[in-house]
Amino acid sequence: MRVIMDGGRSVESHRSWLDIPLEIRGRLEAVSRFIDFKRGDSVWRVGDRPQGLFIVNKGLIGLSIIGNSGKEHLLRFCREGQFFGHRSLFADEVYNASAVVLEPTNLRFIPRLEVLQIFDEHPMFYQSVIKVLSKELRRAEMNHVMILEHQILSRTAQALVYLKDLHPHHRWTRQEIASFCASTTSTVIKALAQLETMGLVSQKGREIEILDRQALLALEGSRSPSDPVWV
Repeated sequence: MRVIMDGGRSVESHRSWLDIPLEIRGRLEAVSRFIDFKRGDSVWRVGDRPQGLFIVNKGLIGLSIIGNSGKEHLLRFCREGQFFGHRSLFADEVYNASAVVLEPTNLRFIPRLEVLQIFDEHPMFYQSVIKVLSKELRRAEMNHVMILEHQILSRTAQALVYLKDLHPHHRWTRQEIASFCASTTSTVIKALAQLETMGLVSQKGREIEILDRQALLALEGSRSPSDPVWV
């Protein structure tokens, strides 16, 4: 498994729901419902058909795919106020990634037919969609730059949170974390040492303890803040 990217917590990344015009948002709210999930639940799995639109009201979602090698790749996290599941919904395709709940989460769910009907009735909604798609293209470009520049500190931090959340009882080795990050063991060891110096993790032998989960999630390196994800 390897990490491709995650965005840090930022003001911009929370605005996707609020960026929708008030009138349209009111219509969407009227036909939506809230669903609670426990850690480890799946919102959907690869190959499922989109049933509607999801917005994170509270909690944390991890989006992951299985590569041609059979390894799992973490795409990114979705946090409060972010859309996810859009791309497959509007493209009328099955999901190409799985959505896993990483902490107790409350999602706003809007059924597919309601979303499409509101689109037809309010063409201005398309402006919001174009804006999000444009930001997503920028995010993909910055993701490519991040990988080229080896932003290993944030990738290690995000991988550690993901692995610990998904498999809390497993004693993750530095080699396993490095494999997840598409990095080397020595590089991950250096990154963990830096995170420990920053007071974000504690290392005792093989054990790695997370001391400041939110700070790990907020690490961004030198790239721009993340934007809403389309899967």
